Amino acid sequence: MPTDTLPQPTLDTRSDDRRPVAAAPTEVGRCPIRDGASMASLRSRFDLGERVFPVSKGVAVLDAETAQRLNAENYADTVLPDRLIDLLRGRTSPRVSWHEVRSAWMPVMKRLGASEHVAALELRLRAELDARLDRPLDLSRGIQEAFTRALIPTVMADLSPAERRRVVRDQDDKLDRLMRPQPREQTLPEAARSAWLQIRTGRVARRVLRSRARGRRPRRLDLADPLVDLLPRLGMDRAAHALTSVLTAVAGPPGAVAVCLLLELARRPAWRAKLTDEQAAISNAEYHEAAARAAPTTHRFVKETLRLWSAPLVLTRVARRPLAVDDRALGVDELFHLSSYFVHHDPATWPDAEQFDPDRWLPGSGRGPAHAGAFVPFGWAPTSCIGAGLGLVELMLLARLVTTVYRLEPHDLEQVEMVMASVPLPVNFRGTLRRTRADRRARSTPTT
Repeated sequence: MPTDTLPQPTLDTRSDDRRPVAAAPTEVGRCPIRDGASMASLRSRFDLGERVFPVSKGVAVLDAETAQRLNAENYADTVLPDRLIDLLRGRTSPRVSWHEVRSAWMPVMKRLGASEHVAALELRLRAELDARLDRPLDLSRGIQEAFTRALIPTVMADLSPAERRRVVRDQDDKLDRLMRPQPREQTLPEAARSAWLQIRTGRVARRVLRSRARGRRPRRLDLADPLVDLLPRLGMDRAAHALTSVLTAVAGPPGAVAVCLLLELARRPAWRAKLTDEQAAISNAEYHEAAARAAPTTHRFVKETLRLWSAPLVLTRVARRPLAVDDRALGVDELFHLSSYFVHHDPATWPDAEQFDPDRWLPGSGRGPAHAGAFVPFGWAPTSCIGAGLGLVELMLLARLVTTVYRLEPHDLEQVEMVMASVPLPVNFRGTLRRTRADRRARSTPTT
């Protein structure tokens, strides 16, 4: 890697932080990309123009429209498995569709997007970032943890400190596995520890649901609450499994994109300046009410990060019914593999697909997606991420915080390498997070 580069400037180059900064290049060269074995195999065939092809276990489906159709057909009617107690007694549980659970969650997600709840999410994210200030960080790990932990109350809002510690330990264990540059099978002791941590999180979920159902805890605005009303039909084990599944979903991919967002801001000082100027003119109230409308440049930057660095890189699905994939028949229990990452890098639907270009999202740019199904950062319906809207909001909040409240001092951006494992993982992305001088002044100014 090059060694004759200029010292890297801090992220905060606003005029109100009046300290000398090193002359900055317009942009740091693109990170080297290192594929894992599976990604390398997929990329080699993708680059040859193949979009649907057999792999060692199943079929890879890297075409946008085919992936959309296949996922919709496979999950057209997803029924939850029988309750454990019914399985033990040899009887059938009340039929509950996964779509019914998702429908119960949708009003909650809409309410969590209201301005007062967005403000509360920002406070939680700031608290997590504050806990990591003024010390050298592995930014990939630190930002992942902060982003993930800020989301826990959206799933279960009333955890005791001990309950939260259990959930955090389980999420940290999942992050350990997700962030391995070289994915591998767990050893038996590792697998046993992971299972035990997940069981403890499941016990927390059961305790929350049971306590609310019995009136011992108040009803709260979170994803646990609608399941209380569904308990008579769902049963405790299915309800708890639904909650722990959401916790698993937030323990990785959203934070992986957050790390990539920070990296892109660090590497692109011209864009960073645009975002900083835009954010300086926006009040917190405006941003919490409608961040995308208040900050369109920031919104384009976030969307382009989601496109370029989609996570997870590959989704493996099990065929629930016989499916047709082009001229291939896919039987029940066979595997197919989808990838929003490759869909977002397809030159047939994205002009200059490998270029980071937020302005492609401007109306009439001619560089946007060829069709709506070409942009799927949160997966495909009907199994797309239930918290897609809130995830986008948190990315917008992070972009605001790191251009107004905090500045990043990256240690050596030329040493960063993007490893394509389970998620895009910036390796050697290290630095120190500090408050801006303007924020320190604002915090020290007495209020009247």
